[in-house]
Amino acid sequence: MSIHLRSTLQRALLLANQTGSAQKAALCNIPPSPKYKPTPDVSKFENNIVTSPYGDCELHDMTMVQKVFESASRWPNKIAMECGITGRKYSYEMMRQLIRRFGSALTRMGYKKGEVFAIISPNIPEFPIALYGASGAGMPVSLVNPTYTAEEMARQMTVVGATALFGVAPMAETLKQVARLCPTIRHLILLGPPQEGAVAFQQMAQDSGDLFNENLDINVKEDVFLLPHSSGTSGLPKNVILTNFNMSSNVMQFLQPGATNHQFATDNFQDTYVCLLPFFHTYGITIILNTGIQTGAKLVTLPQFDVQSYFKAIDEHKPTAMHIVPPLASLLIQYPALKLESFSRAHTVFCGAAPMSAQTTVDLLERLNVPDLSFQEGYGLSETSPGVMMSPLGNVKLGSCGAPIPWTKAKVVDHEISDHALGPYQQGELYASGPQIMKGYLNNATATEEMIDEEGWLRTGDVAYYDEGGNFYIVDRLKELIKVKGFQVAPAELEDILASHPAVAEAAVIGIPDVQAGELPRAYVVKKPGMESVSDAEIRAFVDSKVSAHKQIKGGIEFRSAIPKNNMGKVLRRELRAQYAEENK
Repeated sequence: MSIHLRSTLQRALLLANQTGSAQKAALCNIPPSPKYKPTPDVSKFENNIVTSPYGDCELHDMTMVQKVFESASRWPNKIAMECGITGRKYSYEMMRQLIRRFGSALTRMGYKKGEVFAIISPNIPEFPIALYGASGAGMPVSLVNPTYTAEEMARQMTVVGATALFGVAPMAETLKQVARLCPTIRHLILLGPPQEGAVAFQQMAQDSGDLFNENLDINVKEDVFLLPHSSGTSGLPKNVILTNFNMSSNVMQFLQPGATNHQFATDNFQDTYVCLLPFFHTYGITIILNTGIQTGAKLVTLPQFDVQSYFKAIDEHKPTAMHIVPPLASLLIQYPALKLESFSRAHTVFCGAAPMSAQTTVDLLERLNVPDLSFQEGYGLSETSPGVMMSPLGNVKLGSCGAPIPWTKAKVVDHEISDHALGPYQQGELYASGPQIMKGYLNNATATEEMIDEEGWLRTGDVAYYDEGGNFYIVDRLKELIKVKGFQVAPAELEDILASHPAVAEAAVIGIPDVQAGELPRAYVVKKPGMESVSDAEIRAFVDSKVSAHKQIKGGIEFRSAIPKNNMGKVLRRELRAQYAEENK
């Protein structure tokens, strides 16, 4: 182990072992001991509002497509996208030409500005071509999890009013079913061999490109770029409205000089990412795809998680930056055939989507054994494009999600007094503001008003505190959504499906802790009279047949005579979580 790495780990572990100290609270993501009385520099936090320590970055008024074309003009011959399985690849100039052709073909097919374009696809090199091509034609893009069932996909497509759908040939039958269930869809576009009932991507890629308008009238602060799916703080899933300005600002915030090690391509250097984390997630779109393209990186795509393919891509391409979630960190630590030389070019490991424990971070850095390797953790939501917080380079406060990124402010608000901002080491709900905050939820003014107050502060639904240095720690969740391997699961969605079972009178769903997945959905069910013989296995099979794998009720089903509710009839999921924790001490 290098001297530098050893000293970094020793500092981290030394702090982690100082029981009862504020440092341990910072490292291990727990509140400090009540006996500890820190003396914070309150002058840093005017009115208990924490501002970014990174300084203000440059923001711009270019569309996402214009920014991509700027990258293509700077690095035309460098590889932009490469499939980690087949090896097919596109240079930046090839990608630019195909974006133009694809957008032109959509215009030739009759699509107009404002119509919604949907992508239901795994990570492939053509993903950004469809994304930016549609956006260049003025079409907002809705992203859908390709592991969803056809019914789940169609529900999302119907809500956004999608008129065109892009996917891959192996999913053709599922996507044709989606198109039948969503009558607003006029064309199904498939990457792969031509087939009946679909337009071939390859045919669109041969368009002359003459109808693509690089100066299309797009208001970057008002017109929609992306419509990702989110569960918000409660209720059924919603569609987030992210503008070009939201997304471009978040990329610029992330790339602020001195905030990360990511570098712009030169004649002799090009960042390389292995893109396993899905592009349909805002982490994948912003932190990996948009950021990578704007710095001239090579993005190696993997369409699905397969251990052998993942490590083969790492061994062949030797990534400079690793974008991970906690389950991937555990895999890297435990994988017996790990080749350390494959990480020799790595300068950064960046973790998001879910918190990672201090010990897992230390184990990962020790396992990779790369001198000067930076570990950075981020925090955000789909509603924030997604970045809000980021830990600094040289971070030793493991367990903290860092401080607000440029142009971002944060505060911790008392649960009972909603307008009262709390000081350091006091727990409350985390609020954030900045240029990356969503415009709102599509066709859902009520949910938007519940999420964003009159001053533009967004309620995250997470319980947090910050230390005397302005570093934030997420300690609990007010919001009801469940995080399974970084993917959101809305309890209300599963409860609706449970309630449709003929034996179920009412149901409640919570997330329970799981070492591998982070959380798993667990259901509490009240049976209808006369249905006592129905088993938990029958009900679970009923639900699991209607949802994708990460939404399945793998945390079990418990039958009860009643579901705890408040006097307004709202299910007390927090009470169920507390009961589960007490029973499983």
